[in-house]
Amino acid sequence: MHGKRLIIHHWDTDGICSAAMLYDSNTENMTPTIGNYFLEGHEIEKIERGGFEEIYVVDMALNGESMRALADVAPVKVFDHHITKKVEGIDYTNPVIEGESEEDFPSASWVVGSSVGMENSILSFLGAVGDWEERLKKIRFYKKLQDFMEKNSITFEEMHLMVKLIDSNYKIGDKEEVERAVASLSEADDVGKYILNNEKWRNNNDTIEREIKNALSAEEKKVDGITIKEIKSRYNIISAVARKVWDKKSYVIVSNCEYFPEDCQVYVRGENCLDLIEMAVGKGYVAGGKKNVMGAIVPKSEKDEFMNEIMDILRRR
Repeated sequence: MHGKRLIIHHWDTDGICSAAMLYDSNTENMTPTIGNYFLEGHEIEKIERGGFEEIYVVDMALNGESMRALADVAPVKVFDHHITKKVEGIDYTNPVIEGESEEDFPSASWVVGSSVGMENSILSFLGAVGDWEERLKKIRFYKKLQDFMEKNSITFEEMHLMVKLIDSNYKIGDKEEVERAVASLSEADDVGKYILNNEKWRNNNDTIEREIKNALSAEEKKVDGITIKEIKSRYNIISAVARKVWDKKSYVIVSNCEYFPEDCQVYVRGENCLDLIEMAVGKGYVAGGKKNVMGAIVPKSEKDEFMNEIMDILRRR
């Protein structure tokens, strides 16, 4: 039996399923304030008081300052698939930053499943469906998923619905339910049935579907082939909106200045966002993502300038 362990995980399906595979009765789990890719002072203080002997950070590209604060508390181990800079003294299990293809490790859940011998668990696959959606069908990993679905008589549509139900908790802003989901999925006898029959998650999903529909009807403009959409929502739906707007060819930039009181969310989807992540981090913003995605939290007064800089970079391609 290991000492008391804390899992800090992302709030989406991939983060929750990854954490569920690492969870046991001697574990606590938490997600940062939804929308934050860093830990607030009070969260770090609570962790310091927790008496943890080990900390796992899962599917979460936390900023360097937060990672160093955690390393001061206990040894830290990361399971991830995002493009991030390593922080010295921290143990990383992230095949993508070691040069492996994201097509072979499309989610943190697959990284975790491969590491703990749970490649045949639905939890291993759900994160990949959540992070890639339909695009998963175009990469070689899909053969693994097809074999799994055939063996377990599950359709891709059912997997996709499970993802939407899990994700509805963070989109609606229910941090406690996000955290509770980890233990629930870890302990469920039939994970698929548990998710599909969860009334609370179904109701949340209905609310979110209506909100996304409203956001999609908001005005959008095209500048030099780049789609720009500014939405106003108190729900965390920016990535879902960007996915639906993206035509898989050009770039889409979505902003939402209603979710945080002082800041705007800015989200970019397109062929290659790595230099955008670098630019945002260089400006001191909390930002992260992977090859096709960049997300940043930007003060309201700096949002327009930041979006213009993104446009300048994209125009130069």
